[in-house]
Amino acid sequence: MVKVKFIKPQEQYIPSYWETFDTIAKERKYLAMNEAFPFDSTVEFIKDAIVRDFPHLFIIDLEKDKCVGWCDVSPKTETIGYLGMGILPEYRGKGIGSNALKQVIDLSKSYGYKKIELDVLKSNSRAIHVYKSLGFIETNTVTGGFVWNDNLVKEDVLQMELNLTY
Repeated sequence: MVKVKFIKPQEQYIPSYWETFDTIAKERKYLAMNEAFPFDSTVEFIKDAIVRDFPHLFIIDLEKDKCVGWCDVSPKTETIGYLGMGILPEYRGKGIGSNALKQVIDLSKSYGYKKIELDVLKSNSRAIHVYKSLGFIETNTVTGGFVWNDNLVKEDVLQMELNLTY
């Protein structure tokens, strides 16, 4: 049984967070990019999240002492957060993502967000099921693909949101 903990981001885990992000991006199945952001900009992003106390969590494998996933809500507006998450393949299907998401939803309420929005590839039925089970509703479907950071994503994207005010 894999033992993990959920922690607010810490600088010591930025390298393994970046490696995890890159691994998941290179799967070309879950993220709208094919590789991680440059390491330097990732360091800046995480340091900013730490200073501003954003509702971000790193998923740490206790045995390996490495970041194996993340769940974060970053500001889209002052009252709307945008969800991002990813977990290495060997940690999926164990309830870890759902657990992290529940905690980030609570952190987002405390942070003052009124709503969380997300985009998910329509083929990612497991994630869609988790989001719906936690109260997210579908708001739109972007059909025919899109281009993001010069990367062509060829499939439909489901847009979802969770109202945090009731």
